[in-house]
Amino acid sequence: MLKYFLLLTFAWGLFAQETSQEELAFDEIYALYKEHKYQEARRGFELLYKLYHDNDAAYILGYMYEHGQGCSVDYKQSTYYYKHSSKGYYFQQKDDPARDAKKEQKKLFKVVDDLNDTQTLYTIKQYAQSLYNIKAYKANYFLPVSYKYDGVYHQVGTHQLKSTEIEFQFSLRYDFGTNLLGLHEIYSFGYTQRSFWQAYGKSAYFRESNYNPEFFTTIPIGYNHIKALRIALAHQSNGRGGTNERSWNYIAGSVFFQTGLLFTKVRLWHRFKDTIDYNPTLIDYMGHGDVEFIFPYKKHLMKLLLRSNFDGENGVEFSYSYPVSKDLFLYIKTFNGYGESLIDFDNKIDKVGIGFSISR
Repeated sequence: MLKYFLLLTFAWGLFAQETSQEELAFDEIYALYKEHKYQEARRGFELLYKLYHDNDAAYILGYMYEHGQGCSVDYKQSTYYYKHSSKGYYFQQKDDPARDAKKEQKKLFKVVDDLNDTQTLYTIKQYAQSLYNIKAYKANYFLPVSYKYDGVYHQVGTHQLKSTEIEFQFSLRYDFGTNLLGLHEIYSFGYTQRSFWQAYGKSAYFRESNYNPEFFTTIPIGYNHIKALRIALAHQSNGRGGTNERSWNYIAGSVFFQTGLLFTKVRLWHRFKDTIDYNPTLIDYMGHGDVEFIFPYKKHLMKLLLRSNFDGENGVEFSYSYPVSKDLFLYIKTFNGYGESLIDFDNKIDKVGIGFSISR
């Protein structure tokens, strides 16, 4: 398995040098601006705006023409660039759910009494904003009907197992750092929990919950069809302990591709050796990686996840989502094969579910 990661590391070193021309150009031109080489910077920003309609370049040009930096004061040109910058930022942000949250957040902050202390008010503002530093990671969904039409769930205790259950997942991420290596990389913490609730049985117990915290770094590439690389350190377990414990620690490398409307994520992982191995055959069923195809078309979004150990034990997950309101989506999910949950990694399960999601 290590050879795959050596290849991935080599690819990262090769393609990380191919940072998108737009980002590289902006950084170089902005460096000229900071050195007060205004005429060179102005020409560079004007070319950058002409080629890429860069919103940041347009804003700085507006400021330069307003204050006569590297040019004569020209309020007409200044207004032109300010206008196009604000228009670009608006269309860039208008569909971001966080935008509405920030608006309401400002209203909430305005009701705070004036304490005549700037530092204290800033601390209060940080406290009020802390919730919005967290964003959705994977799909957050709730399926009130998740029906198993083939296969047998792992029996835990004496509970009665129903074919129909409730399944839900919530997944969050927090981006805590950027660009430490100068590659425009983003450092993140992610947490995903998927639960299977036998709500329609007599005792309405949770049949299984899987917990998946991870630290990962995402590096934008923009080299032909290769769009990004990601390296992750992760843990996944069901938290049961004893003979029903299922867990593993792993490192994963992902490459993101785009071909037209089709996005593809290829992921390889390597499992670390555990002091106590509750599931020594896990990789025999889960294999060493997966491939996910993501196809957005207008308002529709379809995802297909394929996993195989190339010895007959496969896993296939398909999901479809469609907006029913601004932030609520119809969500349909099917699964066929092995590895639907950790407790059933070695059981073949076929099921279909329908419900809604609040992220895609």
